[in-house]
Amino acid sequence: MWSQTTIPGEPRLLIVDGSGNVQGWESEFCDRIWNVLTRKGFRLVGEGPMRARNPEDLAEPWRDQDSFNCIFLACHGKATQAGPTGLVAYWDWLSNQQGLDPKLLAVCTWEDHDADTSESILASEDNVASLAIAPQSPLSPRAAGLFYMKFFTELGDHSSDSINGRMVWFSCTKARELLRRRRLPGQIGMRC
Repeated sequence: MWSQTTIPGEPRLLIVDGSGNVQGWESEFCDRIWNVLTRKGFRLVGEGPMRARNPEDLAEPWRDQDSFNCIFLACHGKATQAGPTGLVAYWDWLSNQQGLDPKLLAVCTWEDHDADTSESILASEDNVASLAIAPQSPLSPRAAGLFYMKFFTELGDHSSDSINGRMVWFSCTKARELLRRRRLPGQIGMRC
């Protein structure tokens, strides 16, 4: 059911807003996630969500990659003229980096879901994303916000000295149940 993969240390999260705020609400979405997790005592990296305009912007936080062991990447699933960087560009950059420590990668793409890239993230095994969760269907901003806030809250509450596949499975299951109870559509897959 879950792997023996273990990422050392309590969860420390880098929130990356890779949306470019092209629709005008995405950065506020990331700020809200940041604020809720801060109030819940989750360890976050930086002074707020990192605003990335392209994948190369991720190089800066990787210089101090020991400061985090989880990445929450919120971006558009598909590139558009308004926002030329979609999930595939971020995933290509992350999966091609050498010498990166294993991390938990949580991807959020809202309505413009990129099924192929999400499946690639969930299927890959030998890269920085040792553990991963990614949407398997479009998600409304409300459903995505509830899911990821619940996921990280559960992960923080139950992973004190390391992150393992069992805790990712448990946290994802609890967050899925919240969506089901609220009757919000959306599927999130996991590799744990």
